[in-house]
Amino acid sequence: MIFYRHIKKLVILSICISFCLSPVDKAVSQEAIEPLTGHAFYGKMSIANQDSDLEGGDFEITVFGADGQKPLGGNTFKYGWETGAFFSIDSDTRSWAASGGSGGGTAVVVVDVNSIMIDYFLGGFLAIEPNDHFRLYTGAGPLLIWAKRETEPEVSIPEYTNTGSESDIGAGFYVRAGLDIFLTRQFGLFAGGRITETTLSFEDDTGKVDIEGYQCYFGVAFRF
Repeated sequence: MIFYRHIKKLVILSICISFCLSPVDKAVSQEAIEPLTGHAFYGKMSIANQDSDLEGGDFEITVFGADGQKPLGGNTFKYGWETGAFFSIDSDTRSWAASGGSGGGTAVVVVDVNSIMIDYFLGGFLAIEPNDHFRLYTGAGPLLIWAKRETEPEVSIPEYTNTGSESDIGAGFYVRAGLDIFLTRQFGLFAGGRITETTLSFEDDTGKVDIEGYQCYFGVAFRF
């Protein structure tokens, strides 16, 4: 009986100690492990049209993607690393007036432009988080990009244009900024913008196209 009473006292004491230390343990774990902030988004990328004869202005392609940001330190002002990817599958129709050929005349050439793009980035970020609902950040770093571009005339005119397909990989640099508004502690809304400079470019019947430019996007933000 005495043995069992001692066991009972030890169990009660262990429960009391665990209950008293649980807030401390929780506070330490929260300080040691900062939540990762992520985004899923949809938007547009503007690529400059370098051929003045090509109608339609700059190329506006649809982009979507996701990213994650991991704080390494700080409180209201935080810093850390970020990584993510942008994807694009897009199609467009362009036209221009072409002259020449055996007849010496002029023809309006219309082509379908189809493109696929994937870019992966990894860099650092700085963020201002005055409370749990508002977050403003900026980030920068290197990126890798792969793209494929196809041009196909709607009406085949061999002396003016040909069907073409080209793919390549390049490297570059990005700078971006964003705003998170968290509706709860875990989920919220997000908007941002990014500027890229890359070594990737294509040259076809629509002229030379550098795969770089300005992106704007919006979506959801989350913490985990």
